[in-house]
Amino acid sequence: MDYLFALVVQAFAIALILISYDIACQWFVNLFTRMDEHWPTALQIPPSKKLIPAIPKLHEPMHGWKNHDQFSLNFIPGVGKSDMETPERVWAGHNALGNSTKTQGPCGRHNILNDHFGFWNWLKYVGMGRTLMSKYKAALAERNWQIEGHRGLTNSLEETLVTKWESMCIAWEGDEYPKTCENPYETPGACKFFLAATPLRNTYQIP
Repeated sequence: MDYLFALVVQAFAIALILISYDIACQWFVNLFTRMDEHWPTALQIPPSKKLIPAIPKLHEPMHGWKNHDQFSLNFIPGVGKSDMETPERVWAGHNALGNSTKTQGPCGRHNILNDHFGFWNWLKYVGMGRTLMSKYKAALAERNWQIEGHRGLTNSLEETLVTKWESMCIAWEGDEYPKTCENPYETPGACKFFLAATPLRNTYQIP
């Protein structure tokens, strides 16, 4: 994972990088330590690049750890309503490939899988003009609704309270990872309640 990530970062001249990974909360913790101790100089990430770790929305609630909101896409500015689960959706349309190619040799099977995934990517690429525009229009409408709702709620509250909350949010969002500022989005007991109401994490077993 480190090597692939380093190659991708070197390929793009961008200063802000959002890293969506199922276990970003574990992988990112010692990323810079591993980089300093084991990565070759050519793959080192310059300090000018800001890294933001995030966990896709389907996976994030299952972690249920304290201070885990810092990895939630719900609280990262700029991501909109992205869920970052698109790579998982590829498998639903390609599950049949596992059965239909399992008798092939390694080389033939690898080529068949590459062809199917390449075609999937091509369909996404040629459809971007239509899909992105429809999502952009929907996002504009949603933005306007949210702005009006936020303005109405803000006007109903005390100005000193709003100023305090805004300061907490700005400080938390600007803090580097791992965040140490007070989390304005954390509700005491909410994580415990979610795990109690969703026992899959503790009870699911492979038959």
